Amino acid sequence: MRSSFFYSVVALLCCLTATVHGQSSADTLVMSRAEAEAVFLQRNLQLLAGKLEIDEAKAKVIQAKLWPNPTLSIGEVNLWSNAGAEALGHLFGTWGNHAQVAVDVEQLIQTAGKRKKLIAIEETGAAIAEQDFEDLLRSLKVEFRTELAQLYSTQQRLGTYQQVLGQLQRLLDGYGRQVQQGNVSRSEYLRLKASEVALMKTIDDIRRENGEAQRALKTWMGVGQQETLVLAGEALPDIPLAAIRALDAGTVQEWAQAHSAELTALQLGATYAERELSYERAQRVPDLTLSAGYDRGGNIMRDFIGVGVSVDLPIFHRNQGHIKAAQYRLEQSLLRAEDKKNEVSGLAVQAWKDLLAIIARKEHIGATYDADMEELLAGYHNSFVQRHISLLEYLDFLEAYLTTKDTLLDTDKELLTQYETLRYHVGNQFP
Repeated sequence: MRSSFFYSVVALLCCLTATVHGQSSADTLVMSRAEAEAVFLQRNLQLLAGKLEIDEAKAKVIQAKLWPNPTLSIGEVNLWSNAGAEALGHLFGTWGNHAQVAVDVEQLIQTAGKRKKLIAIEETGAAIAEQDFEDLLRSLKVEFRTELAQLYSTQQRLGTYQQVLGQLQRLLDGYGRQVQQGNVSRSEYLRLKASEVALMKTIDDIRRENGEAQRALKTWMGVGQQETLVLAGEALPDIPLAAIRALDAGTVQEWAQAHSAELTALQLGATYAERELSYERAQRVPDLTLSAGYDRGGNIMRDFIGVGVSVDLPIFHRNQGHIKAAQYRLEQSLLRAEDKKNEVSGLAVQAWKDLLAIIARKEHIGATYDADMEELLAGYHNSFVQRHISLLEYLDFLEAYLTTKDTLLDTDKELLTQYETLRYHVGNQFP
């Protein structure tokens, strides 16, 4: 099952790639929610850029692990023979008998564990980048799935309104002939015509909403804007209603604090600031520079080899300012993390309560209400054709029918959107 889904997604990606390169200019892309999301995860440019930020942070860890390079210096070389110079012997071939040269090699030795502390800072930075990406992924998923719900809703509304418009237009054709024959008043015909025009205006508005959802989704999916995206499948994916009702506020709050990517990133930020402070304190201890040198002909010894060590004297500069700044950054990070902890708890509990309210509304509507309205529509239409009800009664029911359909679709869209909002706050606690 999973294998067949994988191959279908691969095939879909291949088709999309061919379309983007211009093989088709007016295709309709029909896909399920799962297929659309798979394309989104593979091709979304913001996600690809976010992954590169993780790679960048990991590269900084690699850089922090590297030792400082030694320094080689060559000096005091005379390329000519000075008068009265002592013969020292040839260096290369016939050159160098009267040449002086000094060679020095220096190596910086970091003290007080500075290198390990810097590695720890960069590793924390990489962990923060991963959490930032996780938060980006979750937030984009919420927006993407919300737009999918909007696309599905506008598709269904277009179908419903166009169906009702078709019925009205067929009635108008019959009414037009009846008006000419004097069997129907012209006022009734014009009233029906006004309803047709109003429906056409509403359909244009819905089509614009559909176009906006299409534009956003195709941008996120990396699909050419010339394509028409059609969402197939059920109105709602599986939502674990029983599990959501069984939750309590304490559990939701606990999940939010444990699984909020944004909160985790801020907590890691406090760790980052703490490690920065440790590193800045280590900077009070001066580093050592070890050196080894060779001097030919510049000393009382013809070939002199010596070693040395140099160190800064921490008399005036002991990194006081940077240490203070790091302490303040740590305090700020701790305060921001605590504030975010309270915020995510409140947002998660409120999202859960709002979701419960929508679930209660949907269950109150009932599973058969939509089918009942369809039956009533057919009955009202037949009754009006047979002149058992008046035009006003028929048009009043049409308005109520369309309002009901809008309400049902909006409820489904709100349910899915609110469910995704809760998942954003509590992590992947639901499938």
